[in-house]
Amino acid sequence: MNSQKKKPTKKKKPMKLFGLLFFLMGFFYPSIQSHAISDGKTHKDIKQLEQRIKKLEYERKRNSQSNNISTATGLSRSFNPAISLHGLLLGTYNSEGNDNSSQSNKTGLSVEELELQLAGNVDTWFRVQSTFSMEGTSQFGLEELVGSGLITNNLSLQVGKLFVPMGKHNQLHTHSQPFVATPVSNEMVLGEDGLKEIGFGASYLLPFSFFSEINLQILEGENEDLFASTVNDGFAYLTRSGNSFDLSDETTMDASLAYAFGDNSLSGPYRTTEVFGVDIRFKHKPLGREGYRTTIWQSEFLTSTREQIKTGFYTYLQQQFAKHWWAQGRYSHSYQQSDRSDQNQYSLALSYFPSEFLETKLEYTHLNQYAADENQLFLRLNFTLGAHKGHSY
Repeated sequence: MNSQKKKPTKKKKPMKLFGLLFFLMGFFYPSIQSHAISDGKTHKDIKQLEQRIKKLEYERKRNSQSNNISTATGLSRSFNPAISLHGLLLGTYNSEGNDNSSQSNKTGLSVEELELQLAGNVDTWFRVQSTFSMEGTSQFGLEELVGSGLITNNLSLQVGKLFVPMGKHNQLHTHSQPFVATPVSNEMVLGEDGLKEIGFGASYLLPFSFFSEINLQILEGENEDLFASTVNDGFAYLTRSGNSFDLSDETTMDASLAYAFGDNSLSGPYRTTEVFGVDIRFKHKPLGREGYRTTIWQSEFLTSTREQIKTGFYTYLQQQFAKHWWAQGRYSHSYQQSDRSDQNQYSLALSYFPSEFLETKLEYTHLNQYAADENQLFLRLNFTLGAHKGHSY
């Protein structure tokens, strides 16, 4: 048998493999090249940004040094006071007393108040705020002058002419009050101008998990409705506890108690006047809607004893229902023991805030009293020119 020899199998050349590799390199080369170019461009951009940042830091440092250099008076510009002017232009209609030129809240147009504020640091630890006001267009005088210094992290001192912290409303300047008409409770107990005294005070922040502060004040006692002692050492004294709590991420509550006493111009068992006040406020701001929805409910009770008992309270609700719009309502009651001077006051208001420096308010107030009832309508323009200090919470 003839044996047939098998032909050896030829190995295929790796041409197909090389072709495949060449194809892949041709396909991916443009993207690899562009990535390399982009990576180089990125490094170049980073270097340019670093140079710009260094330049901006140098200019900021130079401007800061130039702003803090001494002026011709030798004082640093960082101690220049912030200056602001608050104006209140008011249109009023009152259903009663139009034949009486001395009627309060009388019908007409008026400059309700102009208020000039100056505030600044005297040095690194002492600060002064002063407020000059003019009611109408004629009377101009000092309304507030407060010097304050932080002694320790918890202790601060105040001296000057103070808005005494008896309740919340008494601490507000006219332009920051939520209603045009003053609550009849405050007018009855503290007087038409409120409780403002020359004095000295100390505030101590208690080491609690929530905000809690104790205030002690020694006052001159010049308020004629409460004190006005006939002796030079007839001072008045005040103690107050202020507290604030976070009930949730959206809701806060603050509550305060205040007590004051001092000599008055009477004699015998009525020689000492006592004043007591309590206030509470809830504030709700829904998360994510802080600039459009806010609800505030506040109430305050005041009472005093000076020959007779005077008592009053108010409660009001404020609702922000749009970015620039607020609606609010308030009820206030006052009572005097000696005569029929009960008063019931009802107020409704609508406010428009195009910005934090401008407000237009339309308000209706009905005053029910022993004398003839009054219906009052107010339209007020409230503006701020210049630096605007934040109001107390």
